[in-house]
Amino acid sequence: MKHIKWLSLIAAMLMLLGTLSGMAGHAELDTWLSSETIKFKVGVQESAVIEDWETNKQTLKLEEELNVDLEFVEFPANGSEFIQKVELMMMAGGDDLPDFFLQGLSNLATLQQYGQMGMIIPVTEYYHTIAKYTEETLAMAGYTLDERLAYVTCPDGEVYGVFGFADTVHNAYSNDMSFVYGPWLEKLGLEIPTTTDEFADMLRAFRDNDLTGNGDTTDEIPYLSWKDNMSTAQIRFFMNPFIYTQSNYVKYNPDTKEVELVANTDAWKEGIKWVKSLYDEGLYTTLSMTQDTASFNATVAEEPTKVGVIGRISSSNLPATDKRRTEYLLLNPLTGPEGQCNAVRQPTLPTVRMVITKNCQHPEEAFRMGDYMCSLDLSIWTRYGEYGVDWVDAPEGSIGTFEAIGYPAKLKTITPWGTLQNIWWQQIGPNILPAAWGSGQAAVVEEGNYASSCALAIGNNLQTWIDHSDPNPIWGMVYSEEEQEIITEYQSTINDYVLNSWSEFVTGIKNIDTDWDGYVAEFERMGLTEYLGAMTSCYNRMFGK
Repeated sequence: MKHIKWLSLIAAMLMLLGTLSGMAGHAELDTWLSSETIKFKVGVQESAVIEDWETNKQTLKLEEELNVDLEFVEFPANGSEFIQKVELMMMAGGDDLPDFFLQGLSNLATLQQYGQMGMIIPVTEYYHTIAKYTEETLAMAGYTLDERLAYVTCPDGEVYGVFGFADTVHNAYSNDMSFVYGPWLEKLGLEIPTTTDEFADMLRAFRDNDLTGNGDTTDEIPYLSWKDNMSTAQIRFFMNPFIYTQSNYVKYNPDTKEVELVANTDAWKEGIKWVKSLYDEGLYTTLSMTQDTASFNATVAEEPTKVGVIGRISSSNLPATDKRRTEYLLLNPLTGPEGQCNAVRQPTLPTVRMVITKNCQHPEEAFRMGDYMCSLDLSIWTRYGEYGVDWVDAPEGSIGTFEAIGYPAKLKTITPWGTLQNIWWQQIGPNILPAAWGSGQAAVVEEGNYASSCALAIGNNLQTWIDHSDPNPIWGMVYSEEEQEIITEYQSTINDYVLNSWSEFVTGIKNIDTDWDGYVAEFERMGLTEYLGAMTSCYNRMFGK
């Protein structure tokens, strides 16, 4: 009997072990980080679209599935104020830092500096040993881990945070898009312009006709934008018909294998002359260079519509419920007098979205949380919200918003982006969203959903932008320490000089003919040769040119 009881005891123990093993398997499936609840203090920026971080449904989901307790510490929503506060905490010794931030902390050079100060920890080893979900989602998106890590690895060889990115084809071009008010074109019997001459003629027609219908021909505004997007939607849109113009006003020359400045070329000069001609006729004014976003939004929102062309459009400019979202039509890249037609493509690249600090007592578990957030399910949740509530599968027969360029409908959104809610984190923190999902929304053409109709129209016209994009864009540069020192020393000075001089030439403060040579000569005194040399060295090393 004792023998039988002993066997029974062994059997019971084996059953218990099997049960525990099953629980362990269940815990692994649910990605439990520990059998005991781990508490994390999490730094986040204040959000205008998240009601309460503590009770947000994504927070509760993560807490349940990972067996964690997340306590949130809110920092200023303003980016510079946020960074300043973090820097002050670090300068004070860092004892008050949270366990991790669901944000990147500036650029890679800054992250390396914080790491070498001992304020944040590297996660390089974790990526090569326990990044399960990250690798799975990257494979779905058509990327490898090593290829993506190249963009977030600091010059010292370390990765100081968990990265994320959302592959959305529209976002690659959206910074440089301008839109024209369709009803005005229809009223005048005009087609959407394709050349700089046609564009100027259209602006003149907007200026000279009573398109508001109020008997006053002086209140129509041919073109309007705002100062914060001068270097993107304004300068790039106006200058790309003359010479390829992207961030930092540089381009890669595959023949010389060198990065070159475009803002000191004859083509750039001709582009400025054209914009100045628009300015001289009152078709482009200093208001677009000086007003803030709020003033721009207020003017665009006026009834009746007073603005013919606007530099960029989004829900932050015109609400998703404003019918004019469908009435403003995408302008394709213009062709210049010499046949130039360029579009700027900003590739979707990973950036650090979560930084673990020295105060974290469970850094491996914190990394595993970040890794889990990069799973496909969580990445979809943090972008679109809860299945069945904020989004559903695309109904049969749906047309994808970007189907015209190869992305059929996978889902239909219910809750619009930018809505105040308490269900998801709106892509704050690490996540990896493959293009099939990032660009796979179904077009919702129901009355009142003007944002979706606008996106569908953009998708149907995006191929032109794709066809004219530069094959060698300069993005995602990871400089060596020596290169970074040079870039830090010269880049902002050179960029500010280009931006300010462009405005001065256009407005006539500087004379484009008599002051041009002096303008060009000044670049060399600013260290242009050394600056471009550092950029060339980095580009050729990273991309094997």
